[in-house]
Order: sequence, then C-alpha cells, then structure tokens
Amino acid sequence: MTRGEEVRFGVLGPLEVTREGLVVPVSAVKQRVVLATLLLHANRPVSLDLLIERIWDGTAEREGTRAAVQAHVGRLRGTLQAGAGLEGRSPIRTRDHGYGIEVTPDTLDLARFQDLVSRAAEAGDAEEEGALLRRALTLSRGPILANVPSASLHQVEVAWLTEEHLRVQARWFDVGLRLGRHDELVAELRTVTAAHPLREPFWAQLMLALHRSGRQAEALRAYESVVALLREELGVDPGGELRRLHRAILSDDPELALSPAAARTAIAPSTREVARADGGHDGPPVPAELPADAATFVGRRSELRLLHDVLTGDGPGRVAVVGAGGTGKSALAVHAAHGVAERFPDGLLYVNLHGATPNAEPLEPQEVLRRFLRSLGAAESAIPTEVEEAAGRFRSFTSGRRVLVVLDNARDAAQVRLLLPGGDGCGVLITSRRALGSLDGVAHQRLGMLPDEEALSLFARLVGSTRVAEEPGPAAEVVRQCGNLPLAVRIAAARLTNRPAWRISTLADRLATEHRRLSELRVDDHAVRASFMVSYQDLTANHDDADAARVFRLLGALDLPGVSVPVAAALAAVPHERAEELLDRLVDMQLVENPAPGRYAMHDLLRLFARERAAEQESREYLVRAVERVWHHYVATARTATGLVRPKARWRTEVGVQVPSSQDVGLTTKEHVYRWTDAETCNVLAVVAQATRASDHEVAAALAAAFAFPLYDRGRWGDQLELFTTAVRSAESSGEPDHLALAYSDRGWALSRLGHLREAIDDLRRSLEVYRRMGNHHRAATQLEGLGGVYRRLGDFENAIGHYLQALDGFREHGDPYLQGGALSNLGVTYQHAGRHREAIDAHTRSIAFLRDSGDTLAAAAALGNLAEGHRLAGEAKQAAVLFEETLALDHQEGLAGTYWEAEHLWGLGRALHDLGEDDEARRCWRRSAEILLTLRLIGAEERDAVVAADHPPTPEIIERHL
Repeated sequence: MTRGEEVRFGVLGPLEVTREGLVVPVSAVKQRVVLATLLLHANRPVSLDLLIERIWDGTAEREGTRAAVQAHVGRLRGTLQAGAGLEGRSPIRTRDHGYGIEVTPDTLDLARFQDLVSRAAEAGDAEEEGALLRRALTLSRGPILANVPSASLHQVEVAWLTEEHLRVQARWFDVGLRLGRHDELVAELRTVTAAHPLREPFWAQLMLALHRSGRQAEALRAYESVVALLREELGVDPGGELRRLHRAILSDDPELALSPAAARTAIAPSTREVARADGGHDGPPVPAELPADAATFVGRRSELRLLHDVLTGDGPGRVAVVGAGGTGKSALAVHAAHGVAERFPDGLLYVNLHGATPNAEPLEPQEVLRRFLRSLGAAESAIPTEVEEAAGRFRSFTSGRRVLVVLDNARDAAQVRLLLPGGDGCGVLITSRRALGSLDGVAHQRLGMLPDEEALSLFARLVGSTRVAEEPGPAAEVVRQCGNLPLAVRIAAARLTNRPAWRISTLADRLATEHRRLSELRVDDHAVRASFMVSYQDLTANHDDADAARVFRLLGALDLPGVSVPVAAALAAVPHERAEELLDRLVDMQLVENPAPGRYAMHDLLRLFARERAAEQESREYLVRAVERVWHHYVATARTATGLVRPKARWRTEVGVQVPSSQDVGLTTKEHVYRWTDAETCNVLAVVAQATRASDHEVAAALAAAFAFPLYDRGRWGDQLELFTTAVRSAESSGEPDHLALAYSDRGWALSRLGHLREAIDDLRRSLEVYRRMGNHHRAATQLEGLGGVYRRLGDFENAIGHYLQALDGFREHGDPYLQGGALSNLGVTYQHAGRHREAIDAHTRSIAFLRDSGDTLAAAAALGNLAEGHRLAGEAKQAAVLFEETLALDHQEGLAGTYWEAEHLWGLGRALHDLGEDDEARRCWRRSAEILLTLRLIGAEERDAVVAADHPPTPEIIERHL
C-alpha cells in the first residue's frame, strides 16, 4: 500500500476516517468509541478493561463484555481494511490484554499536532516557533470527538486534550505579541475570550494587543468586562497580572510598547512579564524563594479560600496551617503562596524550619534571620549577631513593604515568634504539627485527611488516569488503606511508578496485611513511619509526657474507630479527669484527633504505628490486661443499659463473661442509654469483632447479648445484623450451646426485620433445635414466635398463626406476661393481614394489658400502635387517629423520638388522617416519617424524595414489612 492509499484519522474535531480524501464511514456508535479510545492512546496498548469503561461508561456487567469488545474490534478492523482497499491491512494490532493502533504524524492529526508543538519548543527564533504553533492550531476542526458518545472519554481524555489545545493557543498569542502582530491578533483574541471568559491570561493578551494597536479605551473596557464577569460568576476580583496590566495601561507605561523589529532580534517579555513592568527594576532585591508549586496538587478548596482571604484581607495577614504529619501542610502552603504571590511585589521569603523533619535538627531563629536579611539585601557584615537585634533589623527591613514570609514545618511558637515581619503589608504563612495559639493575631487552619474523591484524584494524577481507569476498585482500595493521608497516597503512587510491571491490585494486596503496611509505605527517603516518628519522639523526649506516650501506645492496641474519655480511662486505668488531660495532650501533638467534645479518634496508619511502639515497649500481658479493661467496660455498660430499657430481659446480662458492674459508664436513665447507644454502636461492633479474633468468646457473647435491645429500640437493625453475625461466628468457634442458640436466634430476628426471610427461617430453626436439645422450652417458644413473624411476612398467615399459638402456649406455661403480650401483639398483626380485623383488635387489646402489667411501657407503646392500625383497617379511622396520637405521645415519653417506632407511628397516623380526608396533615406526617427513616439509613434519599413529592405516597418497604 502506498502512502497515498493510507487511511488517515482525525480526532481534533469530530472523529474522522478518510482515504484519498474520501470519508470511510464508521457508523456504529460503539465502534467509534473503540476507535477514538485507541487513537487517543496511539502506538500504545489499550486494555480491554479501559475499552469496556469507555464503551459502557462503567454501567456494563463484566460478564460478556470482553467478547462484545472483541466483536466490535473485529468489525472495526473490517471497516478500516475495506477503507484501505483490498490489499490494505488494519492498523489495529492485538496487544497483551488489549489492543493498540499504529499511526504516524502523517496518518493522525493528533500525532501531527504533538509533533509540531514539540518542534516549536525547540525552534531557533520566534518566527519559526510562531509558524509551527500556527500550523498545529489549524489542525483543529471543531469540538473534539463531538460525534463519539462516551462520557468517561470526554471527562478524562478529551478534557485533557482540550486543555492542551488552549495552552498551545495561549503560547501562540504570546509569540504573536512578541513579533508585534497585535493588530492581527485582536479579532482572534476577542473570539477566544468569548469562548473561554474565565481564563484571565487570554484577557491579558487581548488588553495588551488592543493597547499596542492604539486602542487604549477598548483595552480598558475589556478590563471592565472581565472584572464584572469574574465578580458575577465567581465572586472574586481579577488576579494580580490583570490588575498590574490595567495600571500600566492607565499610565501608558512605555514598557508596554514593543517594536516588531526589536522582537525579532531579542527575547521579548511574555504577557506576564510585561504586566510586571510597572514595578520597576531599581531598589532593593526582590527575593522569590518559593519552591515550585506541585503540579499534582488537588482539592483543599475551602482551606485555600481561608488562606487566600487571610493573606489578602484587611487584617494582620498571618495564618498557620496545623495538622498531623503527612497531611500535606507544606504542599497546601506552597500552593496557596503561589496563588497570592502577585499581592506581594516586594518579595517571597521561604524557609523549611525542619521542626518535624526526620533526622534533621530544627533551625534556630538566628540562622533564619541571617538568611532572610541577606535575601532582602543586607550585607553579611551588617547583620547583628544577637538574635533579638537581628529580629528587629528584619522587622525594619520589611516595614512598609509587601513581603510574603512562608515559615514551613515550624516546631513550635517559640521558633517562629522572632521571624514575623514588621508592618501591616506583609503576609505570614506558617505550617506546623502543633497549634500555635500563643502567637498574636495568627489565624489557624486545621488540616485533616483528604476526602475520598480528592484522595483518589491525587492518586490518579500521580500514577496516571489510564492506569486507575483500568483498575478502579484496587485503586480505591489502595487509597483507603492509605487512610486518605496525602503522604501515604504519594508514597503508594511512587512505588507503583517505580514498578511499572506491578498492577495496582498488587500493591493493594501488599497493603492489606496490617503488620507490614507501614513498611510498604516507604520510597526513597520518604516514609510514613518516619514522619510519625518525629511527633512521637517529641512526645517521649519530655519526661512530663510519659503518661501521654503510654496512652498513645495503648490506643494502638484497640481496634476502635474512636474512644470516649471513660474508655480511655479504663484502658489506662486512670481517673476520667486524668484520661482527658492525656488525650488532650495527644491532640496538641497531632497524634489524636478531637472530632467532638469528649470524643477522640486516631488515624488508621497512626494506630498501626502506635501498635508497633506498644509491641516494642510494653509487655504482652500488660497490653492484654489493658484491652480487657476496655472490653469489660463495654460489657458492664451494655448490661446496665439492658436493665434500664428491658428489665424483663435481665437474663441477657448473665450470658458470657462476668465483670464488676462498677466498670460501666454509669448510665441512669433510658435517655442516657439511647445517647450512649448512638455514640458507641460502632465501637461495640468493633469490640465484639476484636474479641472474636482474639478467641475471647465469653466477651463476644456477653456484649452481643447485652447490646441487643438498646440497638433494637433505636431501630438500628443493620447494625444488629452485623453484631449478631459476628456473635454467630464466635459461638460456632467456641461450640458453647447457650451462646450458639442465642446468636442464631438474635441473627434470625435481625434477618427477619431486614426482609431476609429464608435466611431468617434457617437461623431460627437452628436456634429452636439447639434449645430443644438443651431442654430450654421457654427459649424454644421464643423461636416459634420468631418463625411466626417470618411466615407472616411471607404471606403464609395460617402457618404464622399456628406458630404464634404454639409460642403462646409455651409462654403461658412459663407464666411470663411480657412474652405473652409480645406474642399476642404479633398474632394481632397477623390477623390484620389475614383480614380478621376483630380478632386482631382483641389480640392487641389483650397484648397491651399484659405488657402494661409487665411494666414494659415501651413494648406497650408498640402494641398500642398496632391496635391503632387494627382499628384503621377495620374502617374506624377516627379511633385509629386518636390511638396513633396517644402512641406518639408515649414514644416521646419513652425517649423514642427520632427512632423507627416514631416513624412507623407517624406513617400510621398519616394513613388514618388520609382516610379522614385531612390530606395536608397526612402529608406532613409522612414527610416527617421519611426524614426519620433516612436519618436511620433505613431508606435512601430517592425514596425520601419520592415521599415528599407524592400526594399519597406508597408505604416504605421497611414499614410495610413490620405492619
């Protein structure tokens, strides 16, 4: 095939395939997506996974998609071969795990574009550079790949290519201005500013072109236009470049003039350099010491906004970024400093104070002052040797000037106090692991972990978006194992970059092993462990902090997402007041976070670091005793909670390990119980899981049994299922019949509440079998009641009624009014479903009497709600509404506001009011009910929105399941 017969491709506009000037049609949409993806990765392999992502935008089921891609590629090959003539061959080649397309600058416009831009960068003069850039820009045919419908392709690769095209366009304008072609550029610059109105550099180029064309008034109007636009769209003023250019135009600064002849014989200033012209060149030195801005910086928008506002506002202009090691304080500070650099024309001073640098001594203030004074033009011989005098000289040098001082990595307030400049025009940006509250007039910005999306975006920028798109799940897992800590994410990405043969899943698997995770997070001279060690050594260096260091190590032994002061007191065996003092000291050292009053948390990687230090410095016996104190604290507290909310279920407090009741948190009321339950559920689940891993099955069984009813009352059934699943695993390991029967029973009831009915039947039957083997007919009757509930939900009402009646016989033999009341209430609900409304009302009425006699007002409230629904179904809506209102009052009296029970009763009241024709009131009830269910995560936002939007919404499934 001759060169003239080659198939040519175009992506700098709609996707185009031609041969000898004739279009080769690629009509199938998915084939166009495949071809566009291959062309954007020309001469490189493209994985099947990436092609699947581009074709189906992440919505495809994996099964069958690989074969579908292969079929699309096969048909595309046929199209291209036909386009190349009978003797032609397709440029698409099979590669490892995917495909690739072979092109040259002659056959692909993008390759030609990149070649021309590369040659322009190496051009010997501006004329040649401009000609090459212009040829590159003329290859554009309109919106890139406008006829290729792939959202992920446009979001990732087309967005990058569009950005690159704009960068080249801006460079072309700069070259044109240097060559004195301002008249020719005005029209094109007006077009590009209209198309991209928020890009300030284009506006600067337009203003300069107009000014040089003798159109000063138009240049000033252009400035007014961009000012108005930025304020309206973004609420900000133009940057320093535009403002300085505006001032220079107003004063008709001669530096703005540039003769075409001079431009051809010398390197002329760029637009940015021209904009600086009004600052002059004489006078003291203007230091520019900022490190380069990180090209991979992502996110932190709210933090950047605060830093910008403080540094450019009317106040003192001093701000400290404070956070734990590895959170990206330095990167944020440097990025923010570059963003405000134009506001400080007299200089940018930067120093790394090494306050938390591994294997480096912190800099002394005298050393830093000498460096700053030299940068500002002071002769070495004129710098005072006494630190206070040097600080005064520094303040004198900076007074009346606009200098930005970046003090990175400060050890403490004492290290930076003498380094603050004089006058109100200077800005100060400090980073430190410690709060610097004693510094006067310094605002503080605390820096935590990156949000999930930003952490993944950082990882993608570092390892490449294509690589992440090929393995999105493992990429997210690596970021999660890094705990969204920027330092850890960067190190993980660097390890992958240094090991191109590794898949991301390879690193994810290596990081999955906790005891080696910190060792994996090390590359070159960067290591997460070393970063943490600096703060830990600062803590241990002070004898007064020995107890705080011990608490830090002990916290590493716990697998809890957070701790309260009582938990820390139990862990360290100290009084509550002392525990709080020690935790607050760890907060000051950025080793522990304080997300809410009385609550403390430790980052996952810091916990692993603390665990290493504990293994090195504490005996195993000491650590075991400390952890057991925490476990026993939770067992004792949960047992107190059960006694308060379910006095009739005190038998649950006798399951498993026996501990002194004095170890509890001191709960005294139901309201206290429910607050503690909401705050500590995640920790209780973590304790049961940790105890199970440690084979302490007595603790696991005790805590699962005692925490069942506090969770039930709060409607946290998903948490119940997680808790009881762990309890089953523990009981199966121990083989203890009592624990096994109870765990199966509890999990069966939780499965039933969540609608997993067949699994619930299996668990309840297992429990029934074990209890019968044990001869415990009382507990066996409870499983019969549970099976009745499952059969009711399956619509097998006769089978359900039979099981309830058997359960009632067992409860009568035992003489337990509480259990009889509960069974009668459930029997009444089943009668309702069977259409036997009078029998239902009778069962509910008897149920309420039994439950009130038992003293369980909370269960009586639930039964009263069932009675109200029975009257509604019987056609007695007015009576139902009265009973529902009475039930809701009882809910609030019993501390059930905001729980599932209030949601269910609000829904029932809404239905009764609807039956009475009071539709507005009904809708208010339903909407309030939906908000509660959403808060409890029992429904999603879409289901809540559907309730809000409908005049008569269907009953949420979670409520329908329980009625």
